[in-house]
Amino acid sequence: MKTSKLSKRIRICGLIASTLLTFGAAAQEIVVPLDPIEGTWQTKLLSEVTISACPEGFCGYLSRIVVPGEGLTAEEAEAAAAMDPADFFDMRNKDPALRNRPMQGLQLLTLIRSDKPNIYDGAIYNPQDGNTYSGYVEMVSPELLRLNGCVLFNVICRGEDWLRVIPPVEEAATP
Repeated sequence: MKTSKLSKRIRICGLIASTLLTFGAAAQEIVVPLDPIEGTWQTKLLSEVTISACPEGFCGYLSRIVVPGEGLTAEEAEAAAAMDPADFFDMRNKDPALRNRPMQGLQLLTLIRSDKPNIYDGAIYNPQDGNTYSGYVEMVSPELLRLNGCVLFNVICRGEDWLRVIPPVEEAATP
């Protein structure tokens, strides 16, 4: 009789442990809602920057390179369009040691949430001139953010609107 009580207790403990492990694994799979700034954003020049959480707060990385046709001859535009994104480098960086960094995946934004609603403060790297500016990002709406780079102790700021890139809906495979 002692053996059956003991084996019953062992089975109950095993059932409880199994249930806790199952719920624990399920709890780890729960998706935490993203911060509104997270996602992929299309710049004014049609390149894309992906913003995600990072140890510093939120980081934005160049995820798609589009070479603007403005100011290029037809031959230059054709050559640029044919280039692999891996062939673009941070050539205008002020630090010569960083000029061999690939542009694809380059961190452009380092942001932290401000005490003001919908504002993220931080640093903005501009690969067009190789400078890093203080600035901020304002979430204008869920689909629109305004990037503001500033100089002279944030007295003079210049802004640019970015649109959220909506990922394409994948169609279900038909058997």
